[in-house]
Amino acid sequence: MKKLIVLFISSFLFAAPCFSQSSVWEISKNGKTLYLGGSVHILRSEDFPLPKEFDVAFEKAPLIVFEADIDQLSTQEITQTIIAESMLPGDQTLQSLLDTNTYAQLKALCEKFSLPIEKLQKIKPVMLLNTLLVQQLQQLGLTSQGVDAYYLAQAKKAGKETGFLETADQQIAMLTGMGAGYENEYVQYSLEDFNEMEKEISILIASWKKGVFDELLPDMLRGKEKFPTAYNALFTERNNDWLPKIENYLLSGKVTFAIVGLAHLHGSDGLLELLKNKGYEIKQVK
Repeated sequence: MKKLIVLFISSFLFAAPCFSQSSVWEISKNGKTLYLGGSVHILRSEDFPLPKEFDVAFEKAPLIVFEADIDQLSTQEITQTIIAESMLPGDQTLQSLLDTNTYAQLKALCEKFSLPIEKLQKIKPVMLLNTLLVQQLQQLGLTSQGVDAYYLAQAKKAGKETGFLETADQQIAMLTGMGAGYENEYVQYSLEDFNEMEKEISILIASWKKGVFDELLPDMLRGKEKFPTAYNALFTERNNDWLPKIENYLLSGKVTFAIVGLAHLHGSDGLLELLKNKGYEIKQVK
């Protein structure tokens, strides 16, 4: 949420200064309402309870919509599929896909976590980076569920209807296919965050709680400009795919609370701007 870190923590990449002071928005048109919340996917224990505007939206909505069914993604069958899809095809190896400098940086990061890269040559770069990211987050104390996981559990407990913007197959394809064809760019895109992760996470979570993103904006802009292929695959294309689905939920007349990674909300190609351009009224929940 930003580079690989933010994809898993909040997917935040590009801030719009006209929206601030809340991480939940009310989208309305012709008397119909949908709440749109920005999620941080992994939090620290001290980040609970969550900001009150999330509970406000949750209580008002009989239908709660998420990016994907997190519970389904953790089943044994899906896990086995992910493992199978995590391997490089044919004679491809990590070293053959990356230039000398990028490979050396990735190797050094693996050594930091006592992972011999020589024994990981057949793992797709994105999946190796995911493994390194999880270990780094655990060292920093980010082991608690995030906003989406918390409210998925609450929705099931309350007997609320749930919906999803992507299928398990789509999530697996996104998770294991990220960077395919531009592996070197994607690894560089991801490695840039690791050295200052602790500082960036603190800024990110504080900004999310307050709904103020100006401090993150310069890095977001650089990420989009420097790695356009990765940015488009992670955010622009998915936002455009989600937009008609969100509109259908909104126009159905059933009050809905949709929770997506914070990155997907902001910027010229974010969901807030896309909805605004289609004539929907947007205001913050306070």
